[in-house]
Amino acid sequence: MGILTGTLGKIARDISLHAQTEIGELHERKGEGRGGSSSMPHKRNPVSCAVILAAALRVPGLVSTVLSAMVQEDERGLGGWHAEWETLLDILRLSAGALRQLRITMDGLEVDTQRMENNLELTRGLIYAEAVTTALAAKIGKKDARRLVEHACTRATEAKEHLRDAFLKTPGVSEYLGAAEISELFDARKHLGNSSAAIDRVLAAAKTAKPTSTRGSE
Repeated sequence: MGILTGTLGKIARDISLHAQTEIGELHERKGEGRGGSSSMPHKRNPVSCAVILAAALRVPGLVSTVLSAMVQEDERGLGGWHAEWETLLDILRLSAGALRQLRITMDGLEVDTQRMENNLELTRGLIYAEAVTTALAAKIGKKDARRLVEHACTRATEAKEHLRDAFLKTPGVSEYLGAAEISELFDARKHLGNSSAAIDRVLAAAKTAKPTSTRGSE
């Protein structure tokens, strides 16, 4: 239960971070009484994430209480197993509540793909420097490729221009990489690799998985 709640907390943390105004890529669903503010009517606080994160912060301490109660006298020492009773119930309630809130969040999660694309362009293409270096290194070697790319990055940063445009103006780059190839290297969709297929496999496995039972070993 501790590991489960920690996993839920990780998901909630990522969602809440991406819901910040400065990022704005994810949002919990709208609804009466969800995320409002008495002084700021425009706010959409991630209330479900808040509940999940609170649980994720509380559960580890409760788990440690249960583990501490393992060291008992003889068969069951006085006080040790009594300490487990309410603690275990608290863990179950917090874990179940966090899981329920995550289901609510995921069922109505709003994804702003346009904002994601805009955020990818905040560096004016600098995030694709490694991809260009790799492509260029295959033709002129890693050392020379790195030198040319670093020069183009410096030029783009100082001129506040897109790195793609800086490459087109950098002597030596256009000799080995055509305009079409350079543009393709700056297409985010070309860098997804097998991630979509991997996600589909995980989801398919989760849907077909059967709950394990320890009844037979008891």
